[in-house]
Amino acid sequence: MTMHWRFVRTTTSSQRPDSMSAMIRTLFAGLCLSLPLTSGVLAADAPAINACELLSAAEITSAIGVSVTEGRRRDDGRQADGSYSSACLWMIQARPPADPRARRFVILNVMQWPEGRDMSRRYLQAFRDSAEQGVIPSKPSPRKFGDESLWWGDGLAVRKGDVSFGVSVFMPDAPSNQPVRTSVLEEKLVPIILRKVERRAAANAI
Repeated sequence: MTMHWRFVRTTTSSQRPDSMSAMIRTLFAGLCLSLPLTSGVLAADAPAINACELLSAAEITSAIGVSVTEGRRRDDGRQADGSYSSACLWMIQARPPADPRARRFVILNVMQWPEGRDMSRRYLQAFRDSAEQGVIPSKPSPRKFGDESLWWGDGLAVRKGDVSFGVSVFMPDAPSNQPVRTSVLEEKLVPIILRKVERRAAANAI
């Protein structure tokens, strides 16, 4: 498995947002590809999911206090293991960044897994494995959201049922007295996403 999450820490200030979105999605795609396929009879493909439906621009603005553009959907779609991958990107536009080259944004990556294969659990384990291998620079630390969640230094990964997702808020011009990234902003967004994930699961179960 090859991933490039260090890229975010080293070149955020000047990278185009579309390129950064693609690179961030590469992290999640790499994590998914690292998961072993379940042996035996394969379950049906997971239904498609739309990351942009799980979080709106208005909800982001209300939660973290900055205005953002409408979300742009960037799906990788159906995967070989039957899962479905979706991403949504919102550009932060509240105030001019200190560095005019800086790109500030919110990104949500969502994976809908085939029912009953427990792949969302292995998805979070892949973050821990990647930290041990040095691919992710920070050791993941647990948080109390969904069935399981962790902070990996640049975002929050959460699983709930057969859905897993990662959400990150990037503001490289943060005050100098806050040199260490924390999960404060992401933790304001996760409950909103989880409520919609739970409503979606309940509707699909009918």
